[in-house]
Amino acid sequence: MKYFNRSIKYEKIIELLCSYKGIKREELIRILEDEECKYLLFLLLKKYNCMDIESLTKDFEIDNKRKLNNNLKKAEEKFLINKKVREMFFEAENIIEEIQ
Repeated sequence: MKYFNRSIKYEKIIELLCSYKGIKREELIRILEDEECKYLLFLLLKKYNCMDIESLTKDFEIDNKRKLNNNLKKAEEKFLINKKVREMFFEAENIIEEIQ
């Protein structure tokens, strides 16, 4: 059941970011091209415990823990110093909480 819940949250995060960027699910890799969206993705994945390497490999070609950890570390740093990233995170968090 825990994996199922994680999968639903992962999909909600992906759906939210696609909607924000105005892209289709098939164009998901474009999220990584926008630095702020990329950071937001990793922050949300961590918050909702959705760091599934299998899904990230399929959707974003992130195929190892080192890449994942590096991206997460950068995202956490940006969260602390970039007001826009913080605002985007809290707004996305509110939207995800409303959807549940």
